Amino acid sequence: MEIARLNIRQTLPRIGIRTQKAQLEMHTSKAELHGDYQAPRSNMGATQPTIEMDSYPSRHSYGYTNNGDFAKEYGQKGLQDLRQGMAHRNAMAQTMVNNGARPGRNVVVEQVKQEISSRISKQRYMDVQSIPDPKVHITPGKVTGKPDPGHYTTRIDAPKDRARGEFTPGKAETYLQQEGDIRRWVTWGKYDTYA
Repeated sequence: MEIARLNIRQTLPRIGIRTQKAQLEMHTSKAELHGDYQAPRSNMGATQPTIEMDSYPSRHSYGYTNNGDFAKEYGQKGLQDLRQGMAHRNAMAQTMVNNGARPGRNVVVEQVKQEISSRISKQRYMDVQSIPDPKVHITPGKVTGKPDPGHYTTRIDAPKDRARGEFTPGKAETYLQQEGDIRRWVTWGKYDTYA
């Protein structure tokens, strides 16, 4: 015979609370600043002084060269050096052809010694010249007419009510969020796991 078992399920009551904090809001009115501004016209009837300077001749003496002058100076010199180099190499080759196979002669060593000797004995010189001054042209400024100084006025409007406040009082309210109850029922032979 199965035994009757009493099952009980209990739910506790739950109380909820709503709260609202007290709040003070301050509203301020700011003063207003009004202004009327007209910029001065100091350049009216006036010209700025200007300085025009051409420093290319003095910079050119230090080695700065623009493309046009560089092409004039080194264009023909490059072709002339090319012709001289070709003639020199042809002469060296002709000497090698004529004397390279003769016994007792080392033409390559002779040519290298002659090249070094010509470089050492080459006359060096320094060309000293005065550096030209830059060309400066100054145009002085002119003032004509009467400049307008402009004007600036300000006005401050202060409000009548500078500050006002709004106070909201705090409050608390309780309510029954969940009711409590007790349920009972009987099962036979086992407890109900629902409890």
